[in-house]
Amino acid sequence: MKIVFFTFYYPPDLCAGSFRAIALAQALSERMKDDDELHIITTHPNRYENHRVKADNVEIHGNITVHRITVPSHKSGMLSQARTFITYALASYKLSNNLNPDFLIGTTSRLMTGVLTGISARKLGCKYFIDLRDIFSETLSDILSQKSKLLGFASKTTFSLLERWLFNRAIGVNVVSKGFPEYFQTKGVDTYNWSFFPNGVDKEFVNLPCMENKNSKNIKTILYAGNIGSGQGLETVLPATAKNMSGKYHFLVIGDGGARSKLINVIKKENINNIEILPPVKRDELIAYYQDADILFLHLNDLPAFKRVLPSKIFEYTALGKPIVAGLGGYSAQFMVDNVPNSIVFAPGDVEGCVDAIRKIEKLDIKSETTDVFVKKYSREKIMDRMAGHIFSVL
Repeated sequence: MKIVFFTFYYPPDLCAGSFRAIALAQALSERMKDDDELHIITTHPNRYENHRVKADNVEIHGNITVHRITVPSHKSGMLSQARTFITYALASYKLSNNLNPDFLIGTTSRLMTGVLTGISARKLGCKYFIDLRDIFSETLSDILSQKSKLLGFASKTTFSLLERWLFNRAIGVNVVSKGFPEYFQTKGVDTYNWSFFPNGVDKEFVNLPCMENKNSKNIKTILYAGNIGSGQGLETVLPATAKNMSGKYHFLVIGDGGARSKLINVIKKENINNIEILPPVKRDELIAYYQDADILFLHLNDLPAFKRVLPSKIFEYTALGKPIVAGLGGYSAQFMVDNVPNSIVFAPGDVEGCVDAIRKIEKLDIKSETTDVFVKKYSREKIMDRMAGHIFSVL
């Protein structure tokens, strides 16, 4: 059997999508026969403008072949990202046709990689499976509606049609959040046979040695690591919170994204001196920052779409066994309450609630056994192994 796996991001790119993709690829590979082939069609690293890592055009690892397509650089704007994806899609479509696979898999947060999978499958006359990591139609609509309600409505109508076409023809659809199916059911999508295999804890974050916090006696470090985009809305809460807690806490942000300039502008305008922003770093470096931090921070913007998601960062943070302050709503907030006892959740964008949560979090009694239970339950390796088994069973 020959399988083609479309994923826009793949290591050494640094993002949740790339980490999930390689874990699934490895799980699929382990279940394949010696003469089977798994072809990963992805891009050269392009997630962040200031973190470019060189990678080979083609890599072969046993029965896995990674094909990387060179795409134009982008600065996280919608038009530049669209141009980048079109380049990837055209080259991927041609390559997939040349490979002539028996089965296709697409992992997608921004829908169009999924659409590429569906169109390619139709051309080849084969079946396909979709790993759905976000609700693109609602997310994009919510963001655009802040500028123009008409534009938001038009985008939601258009992409909802694409989603319905894509998912109703798939042999299987997996979601990373239990908050997704209800939304699609209202849009006329049959979700009866959909599966749920969420993100999980990667082995790099298991059994890390405990380190004494250098800042624990004086100024403590609150760390956010990840994308700085409109979806996170850090500029709505972090500057005001930092200003309120100046002299007691140092806020460290590691990452990049389309809203980075917004965050920097607010920091400069309010003359805030206790927020530091660093570019994305490799995982081994990030782990060192994690270990040195006192509190971990997470936030999603106050939009309806984000009440359905389950951020992958939750799993990474929880495995570290440190206090977590999270501005979340909906399903992800409830997941934190039910599964992450070393955390306090506040309403997205609520500065007073954030300040109060930070003051309360240090009083929590963090028990290592609760972290161990979480890590065991949400091991990425085990989750992806079960998901690979599910994909082969529906195939």
